[in-house]
Amino acid sequence: MESAFYGYYFISTDCLSNKWKTYEIERFLLAYGGFEQEGNGSFKHKSVFCTIHLMNVKSYTSWNSNDYNNVETNYINILTSKKPPKEIKNFFGKLEIFLGWHIREEIDDIIY
Repeated sequence: MESAFYGYYFISTDCLSNKWKTYEIERFLLAYGGFEQEGNGSFKHKSVFCTIHLMNVKSYTSWNSNDYNNVETNYINILTSKKPPKEIKNFFGKLEIFLGWHIREEIDDIIY
């Protein structure tokens, strides 16, 4: 999804049946600092523009905010500025290490 102002990113497991424990990701986000929970699986950074949504999707190409599952997560959607600030780039690196997968940019609604 291209935008002049926003950067759309995601991190997902290699297949839908592989999952992370939702509560572990939620604890990581809250312990990392800067993020506050806004709702089921939704987090917002307190000082820079960055929102995160944890989901357990049935398809990588079709999902919505109702795909939250308090037990398992296989897809994380991240919305931030087009050029993420250093603080968010550092966070991306730590999240990748924690989950063992790489964050990728969504381009033209096609997930690679």
